[in-house]
Parts: sequence; structure tokens; C-alpha cells
Amino acid sequence: MAAYLVTYDLHRPACAYPGLLEQLAKFPASCQGLDSSCFVVAEGTADDVRDALVPHLHPGDGLIVTALTSSIASWTGLRPEARRWIHTHMN
Repeated sequence: MAAYLVTYDLHRPACAYPGLLEQLAKFPASCQGLDSSCFVVAEGTADDVRDALVPHLHPGDGLIVTALTSSIASWTGLRPEARRWIHTHMN
């Protein structure tokens, strides 16, 4: 399993994306990082995570999935639950 940061640029109100939010919650561990990002733990590659999420996006939306490693990560201003998630799940 690997930790990923999923960042998205959605062009409709969040309520227009119930499938995206449900899919993010299906990963073995997930946590909202910032308003337009989520941390997930998933089996497989960043491509696999992307492929699971793309069907829930609308045309023109953007998505980036990046592997997380503690040796190259830095952050500030995250919600307390997101900080706990990072400390628990990053390699």
C-alpha cells in the first residue's frame, strides 16, 4: 500500500460530485487535506488511483495524484486530522 495526495480542481459545486466523495472514502484510509485535496492510502499506483476517480469528474475538471513520502514532504495550515493522517500513513 502507498500514500497519495489527490488534488483536484472542480468546476461545479461540491454537491455535484457525490460519486467522487464516495470513491475517495472507499480507499483503505482517506482524509481531507485542504479544500481541494485529499490524502489516501491505496493498493496500486498513482495511475490506479487516478483511474478510480476520473469517472466521477466532469469534463474540464482537473486531477493530480502524487505519491507521498516523508523524506520530501512539508506542510503548514492543515487540519489536525490531516496532520495525524500524515504522521500515521506516510512512509
